[in-house]
Amino acid sequence: MLIKFESKKVAPFIMQSQIAEQILTMAGQGGRIEGSISGGAISEALASLEKALSEQSEIPEESIEEDEEQERISLAARAAPFREMLRHALQIDCYVMWRPE
Repeated sequence: MLIKFESKKVAPFIMQSQIAEQILTMAGQGGRIEGSISGGAISEALASLEKALSEQSEIPEESIEEDEEQERISLAARAAPFREMLRHALQIDCYVMWRPE
């Protein structure tokens, strides 16, 4: 399944549900496959997501197997569009919503 993310004046994007659920959980949204956030919840979600991603990057290299390292890098890269959408929504004071596509 695919999840579509949308916000005002930002191009929507689609993400695989498994990855979207991980990223939404990291952002404090409980991995819901449909929802929205606005106002102060956006800054909280952005802070939670950035904290979770930075904690992942602090894992000692010797404790990461090659496959896990690929996933960690991939997850951070895949979170980038959502992070940018949250930042933009925070700047213009609007919503971010997501739903199954």
